Amino acid sequence: MKILVYEHITSGALCTAPLPTSLVREGNAMLEALLTDLAENSSVQTVILRDYRLKLPAHIRHYYYIHNLDEFHCRWHDCLEGVDAVLPIAPETEGLLTKIQESVLKADKRLLGCHPEATAIATSKSQTAHCLAVAGLMTLPTTWLQDWQPDNAIADPLICKPDDGVGSTDVLYFDNSTTLNRWKQGKPPEILANRIVQPYLQGIAASLCLLCDKGEALLLCINQQHIQMKAGALYLRGITVNTMAISKIFQEIADRIAHALPKLWGFVGVDLILGPQPIVVEINPRLTTSYLGLRKTYGINPTRWLLTLLDQGIKAVELPPNLGYKMTLITEKQRVICATDRY
Repeated sequence: MKILVYEHITSGALCTAPLPTSLVREGNAMLEALLTDLAENSSVQTVILRDYRLKLPAHIRHYYYIHNLDEFHCRWHDCLEGVDAVLPIAPETEGLLTKIQESVLKADKRLLGCHPEATAIATSKSQTAHCLAVAGLMTLPTTWLQDWQPDNAIADPLICKPDDGVGSTDVLYFDNSTTLNRWKQGKPPEILANRIVQPYLQGIAASLCLLCDKGEALLLCINQQHIQMKAGALYLRGITVNTMAISKIFQEIADRIAHALPKLWGFVGVDLILGPQPIVVEINPRLTTSYLGLRKTYGINPTRWLLTLLDQGIKAVELPPNLGYKMTLITEKQRVICATDRY
């Protein structure tokens, strides 16, 4: 099987603009991990598109360097015609990931990722909150910034962020409603229309790594996110993969999410706040940075699960018996720096 592993930031799609350093680092790390793992499957051949300003990753023989947008569009269509499947990694912002997934399906290729219907919901934090609340999960109270007023019921302190933002990008923190209201004044309509307001809750920032298929989910690990606040904004500085043992409550959350969005498929990330009760913050309908720790954590090639899922379905996926054996820390530079035995 020939697979286009499409990582958007490093693909050349941004070849006419300066490359965002942190996103390139993250994209490269996930791309290199996937290529390394897929190279061990003798039945798989991979191909990538690559921004001409970047070095080639290891374990890749088939690639196209991209120098301009015309070349990018040409090579993208050539690859779609020449491969059997596409594994896309891209930001959800402005519906980008949804559009890429739709293009793959329109080309009648196998999509190694979530169906665009599920991605369209997960892209919007407000839609996600509504969908999961209906499914009986605890979510954050969410109000559109343009509708928000200082006397709204959302308690201080507050977070203001894009409805379709990725990770901790452009997440602003406000001590109280007065400060947020002052910041809101004079903002252009496009800012007001695409931002939401939520409470900033104390608790442990966490995430789940799931493998999903047709309304079912396997919980692979529970991770801790290391968030730093700086100059009124929140930043993700690292992730400790597999920070706690898998328990019934987290598997129930995974099951409810998969049931609520049955077209989630493959690797899926879920962000949580752990307090008296876990609160679901958002869903990432794609492979996330925590993937980098799976191999270190379990000593197994995670793409085996993905290919088994593709060919035989989720019932055939066998997880290793040593779930919860190691913790793996990934720094903000997207590097695995340590793995320690836990039990």
